[in-house]
Amino acid sequence: MALHVTNTLTRTKEEIRLRTPGLVRMYTCGPTVYRPAHLGNLRTFLLADLLRRALEATGVAVRQVQNITDVGHLTDEQFDRGEDRMLVSARLEDKAPEEIAEHYTQRYLADAAALNLEPAHVLPRASAYVPQMIELVGQLLERGNAYQAGGNVYFAVASFPAYGKLSRNTLDQLRAGHRQENIDPHKRHHADFTLWKAAGSGRLMKWDSPWGEGFPGWHIECSAMSLGELGEHIDLHTGGVDNVFPHHEDEIAQSEALVGHSVVSTWVHGEHLLSEGRRMAKSAGNFYDLDEVRARGHAPLAVRYLFLQARYRTQLNFTWAALAGAERALERLRARVAGWSHGSGNEGDHEQQSRRYEERFQAAIDDDLDTPRALRRRRGALPRHPVRHGAAIRPGAGAEPGRSGRPDPDAAAGRGGADRAPGGGTGRARLGRRGPPAAGTRHHGGGPGRHPFGNDVAPAGIGRPQACGDSRPPGVPSRMLLGAHGRQPSGV
Repeated sequence: MALHVTNTLTRTKEEIRLRTPGLVRMYTCGPTVYRPAHLGNLRTFLLADLLRRALEATGVAVRQVQNITDVGHLTDEQFDRGEDRMLVSARLEDKAPEEIAEHYTQRYLADAAALNLEPAHVLPRASAYVPQMIELVGQLLERGNAYQAGGNVYFAVASFPAYGKLSRNTLDQLRAGHRQENIDPHKRHHADFTLWKAAGSGRLMKWDSPWGEGFPGWHIECSAMSLGELGEHIDLHTGGVDNVFPHHEDEIAQSEALVGHSVVSTWVHGEHLLSEGRRMAKSAGNFYDLDEVRARGHAPLAVRYLFLQARYRTQLNFTWAALAGAERALERLRARVAGWSHGSGNEGDHEQQSRRYEERFQAAIDDDLDTPRALRRRRGALPRHPVRHGAAIRPGAGAEPGRSGRPDPDAAAGRGGADRAPGGGTGRARLGRRGPPAAGTRHHGGGPGRHPFGNDVAPAGIGRPQACGDSRPPGVPSRMLLGAHGRQPSGV
């Protein structure tokens, strides 16, 4: 079975279709770098990481592009009251917009590495693509898909009959003011959106254009970078469910109006991470970032473990109790991993059992990234009693005390009020690869003689495992999610 995902465009679970055999062109909506990425943002980026790893495990090459929005955009596209988020942060922190963008870009890259997210092959900055954006806006004007009014340039949604095909929001269903509280009087239709905005007095980030000094709209940024880096045919586009409308709907309208055909074959969107029962968001003030995770004494990888307890298409309510439960399960996993290298019994039996677990694991991943089921499958591949130098670790020192390897409900729900993740069960997390190693260090992958999670994650008091041989757990999960990398992405 090949990898199947839920395509937002068709609302069906289907195989990812490749335009070029053996190559996946993948675009991931990246961060807007005016503040730190919160855990909800990072959950969305984890979705892209899992998809890429699952595809690469099948032997196909993946070229991933993830944009960095450092230009800023209007908050909710509010007419005349909207403020550029980058400029707000620059004012509050008494820094230039470029300094804010650079600081939080590096902060995002460090956070992504801490969660073992594979860096995209290219990380284009929106500010570097403004000339291309201006060119695309000019082409849309020439084609009759855009118009000038009040010093701005707008996309005319009525010129694109397929508008709404991704979100199912048809023009007759959209009420005036759905994008903002005040209706822009310059628009011909209330659903039209800004391609280029005239710069107001005192605006720092602005560029010359045929329509005067201004700055690009948010949506045209992704069209310029995706078409520029991946071309007119993109196999896979990822983002959060909040991007479906209006951002990705508008991106489709712009890009397809420009090239005259469908650009993206498969759209995959991750559901919200909740906090206090509401969507985690900076605007709501109910968000946490990795700095706070660390400040409370938790490891960033516990966040990744927690996220894997729910499928990407389901909402997950974050609580500190749930994170603590995930971290306890992670520590037990580390202890059990240390016993991988001390197999016993017939090696042929180990190999046969390994293949069986591997097939079950792969079937769960191929089934729309069913990570909770994959974790349950993974659990059986681990030895019950990890050993060090031939001696079994006593209960309480890493093994699951008194439970004979049964799943720990704390790992999935975190006793103390956390919602149980859909799909349940604690399983054993596929933690993914480490991020780029620090300068002067060498990252170790999961091959023989290497700890598959990196040498720094072995539990206290347990030495680094020796060569694994046939007693090693299933190879595909390790290769898919634990292998090393040290490549520096371009564009940063």
